[in-house]
Amino acid sequence: MIHFDIDADDLLRIGDELNATPKQVRLALSRALNRTATRLRVLSERGLKSELELRRVSYLRKRLKSIRLRAAGTEGVRLWYGLNDMPVSSFTGRPTQTATGATFRGHEFPGAFVARSGAKGRLTVFKRTSKKRLHIEEQLLPIKDQADVFVEDRIFPDLEDIFWPIFRRELAARVKFKLGEA
Repeated sequence: MIHFDIDADDLLRIGDELNATPKQVRLALSRALNRTATRLRVLSERGLKSELELRRVSYLRKRLKSIRLRAAGTEGVRLWYGLNDMPVSSFTGRPTQTATGATFRGHEFPGAFVARSGAKGRLTVFKRTSKKRLHIEEQLLPIKDQADVFVEDRIFPDLEDIFWPIFRRELAARVKFKLGEA
């Protein structure tokens, strides 16, 4: 978990520069946190799609969530990344059948076979779970290590550069249009 602490003095300083009320600062902070979380989620979706070489970004949208935190006197947003293993059919590329099983992107699947998925209609890697013909399961590729490195190195270093302009812009608009003065 990567934490980002916002200094209350900086918030108040910007509020004083713009002649904002404490309520306007609080409302601008709330909205800026939501917009920052949304921006980080979008950057994560786009970046992870190309980093992991996925077919569609929709495979990641189900796995990225923004969670709103509200405790006594504090606010925050937490981003949740579901980094469980993903089915082979979610990735670009073509699996190959080998004498001992199947391979895909350098991962060996011993005892597996390549076939067309009934649901998605593309080539993927299956493995039988019993000695009988059926039941078969689609094989999974791990993504956690690669995704963690990407998020920590490319997404979260930009957090402050994203948050502060959004907060300043939001607060300036609230002061200009006299929103939430009371």
